[in-house]
Amino acid sequence: MVHMIKKKLAHMDWKLLIPYFILSGIGILMVYSSSSYRAMTEYNNSEHFFYRQIVFAVLGMFSMFFISLLSNRFFKRKNIIHAALVLLFLVMFYLIVAGTSTKGARGWIYISSFGFQPAEFIKVVLIMYLALFISGNQAKIKDDFWQTIKKPGIVSLLAIALIFIQPDLGGAAIISFICLVLFLHSGIPLKYGVGVLGFIMASYFSLIALVKAFGDSIPLFQSYQMARITSFINPFADSQNSGYQVVNSYYALSRGGLFGVGIGESIQKSGYLPEAHTDFILSIIGEELGLLAIIVVLSIFFYMVYRMFRNGLKMKDPFAQLVCIGTGTMFLIQGVINIGGATGVMPLTGVTFPFVSYGGSSMLVSAVSIGIVNNMYINDQVAKEERLKK
Repeated sequence: MVHMIKKKLAHMDWKLLIPYFILSGIGILMVYSSSSYRAMTEYNNSEHFFYRQIVFAVLGMFSMFFISLLSNRFFKRKNIIHAALVLLFLVMFYLIVAGTSTKGARGWIYISSFGFQPAEFIKVVLIMYLALFISGNQAKIKDDFWQTIKKPGIVSLLAIALIFIQPDLGGAAIISFICLVLFLHSGIPLKYGVGVLGFIMASYFSLIALVKAFGDSIPLFQSYQMARITSFINPFADSQNSGYQVVNSYYALSRGGLFGVGIGESIQKSGYLPEAHTDFILSIIGEELGLLAIIVVLSIFFYMVYRMFRNGLKMKDPFAQLVCIGTGTMFLIQGVINIGGATGVMPLTGVTFPFVSYGGSSMLVSAVSIGIVNNMYINDQVAKEERLKK
């Protein structure tokens, strides 16, 4: 066993892990800088969020290393994946019915002063479930696509619906794209893939049109969500209400220029951007460290995502391939939605930027996801090494 652990440690994908470590370090620094004003105002301790972020990052790293060293067979155990999926569905249903509303959404479970979101964990479990199903039914999917994907399709729609009803539009969008990409990679005919993509795009633009036409009369939507969906088109039209956060994000980015005003010197974090350490942390990076710093952060992030896709496409095991591609999609869409919200290109949905924004659930789930991808890579490399010996 010790020999196997040493062998696995020797095959760690450091090209994936180093970007993860760098982003986590940047996140700790920028959470401290961006949250100090709010932490002092609300908790009389400027380092409140800073210390918590360190705890989340350290727990995440331990979880990542532990998961990296697990046997690949652990992730293919149907009973564990199915049990986790059912448990998360039950918890999310309970939260919708009887959960406490936080910022308009019933998606949080609180233990003492710590809260976590089951919706974050369901992303990972759903990726594992779909990867396991698709990899075991590829021939059937090609022969009879609609009949074969009926069961995973229902499970996916249930996950999307439970997250959407909370309501969490960002989480629902991320899971929708994960499912789309994994089904497209299953070997389905191109016409079906194009049709599904067209349906998603049509649904998105139809949603915007419905909100504009009917506003608060649409069930399940909160008024603040209506405003978020429509205000991104022209935030300056209502700069003191629905467009307030985006306009102040623009001010932060504009003030920072190319090189920034200096670490800790942000004005927008002083109450102007209410979610400076979460949704808008990239805006604070832009204000304090400049556009060049944002480019560096995004370059590191997108390289990390590229590494996931690259690893997945090179793996022999269909299950490992799908897990890496699904996880890469999760990170990619989450990053794009956060960037789009901060720059006003997309509606605000409360989606954080992986490893950089403050957040325990997001940090832990993201770290676990890195560990799973690293695990797939390690086992693939060990298998290659053993094949070469033969």
